[in-house]
Amino acid sequence: MTTYQTKPITFAELIAPYPADVQAIARRLRGLIQETLPDAAEHIYGGAKIGNALYSIGNPDNVICGIQPATDLCRLYVHNVHDLKHPELKFEGSGKSARHVKVRSVDVPSAEALQWLVGQAAAFVHQDAFE
Repeated sequence: MTTYQTKPITFAELIAPYPADVQAIARRLRGLIQETLPDAAEHIYGGAKIGNALYSIGNPDNVICGIQPATDLCRLYVHNVHDLKHPELKFEGSGKSARHVKVRSVDVPSAEALQWLVGQAAAFVHQDAFE
């Protein structure tokens, strides 16, 4: 299991303990999120064993999505989106506010599928903010 010597506070520190392929996946996801949500703020959270980058708009409580690196993959979390279906994406998790997609390659799923997913989550956050 990967562990941190100190709590990660930057994206580089978040991905540093992981293999090069996981770092590449994390950077790809981060780039797609930043392209899809240019106004999103990035917040790094973590402890000794698990860290993640969460992306929000407006304030840190309006989380849209997040990246969690792991030993051999990255999880792309989307918040407050429950009933989505996409032919390239396998949604996992049964949490109250988030689902995730396991990303094991820099090539699959496609950039279009991942950006669609992040866009759907962002649309929900914006809709919820105006209700």
